Amino acid sequence: MNTKERRELLLSILNKSTNPIKGDELANILNVSRQVIVQDIALIRATGVDIIATPQGYVIYNTKMSSKVIECRNHTDEDEFYNELKTIVDLGGKVKDVIVKHPIYGEIKVDLDIASNRDIDKFMKKASSDEFKQLSTLTKNSHFHTIEAKSEEILDEIISSLLDKNILANNSKK
Repeated sequence: MNTKERRELLLSILNKSTNPIKGDELANILNVSRQVIVQDIALIRATGVDIIATPQGYVIYNTKMSSKVIECRNHTDEDEFYNELKTIVDLGGKVKDVIVKHPIYGEIKVDLDIASNRDIDKFMKKASSDEFKQLSTLTKNSHFHTIEAKSEEILDEIISSLLDKNILANNSKK
């Protein structure tokens, strides 16, 4: 397979995937080094394709997805934290990021890209370590998430469930 064919196949793999794919995994599939994948991604990006690097791997930004920013109450324990993520994912949503508004530093945003129970489990395992501090602990107020789903109807169902579980701050959506 030549370079052009490899990049076309790489783009096809990313287009078909609904979840991020790690560079090492792409390298194994295409039988090249991870560095070659990094170079190919850079060249594909230069053509205008919006490929995003997340902690879970590479993903093509899908403009067909519906998204909303929701404001959530800060968690009092890990169970509430887990329940918030699980509610969103179980109903077909993806937690794109977490945003806090700090009185001095302003808005702090971190990409999460949590789209499956496996992602939640990995994240919660990291979150249970002693070195981990939730961003929401930087403020006494609420935090925000950008959530994505395949349709507005799914987003509405997620928001309704979060409201029912008293997860949303002030029981409202932004």
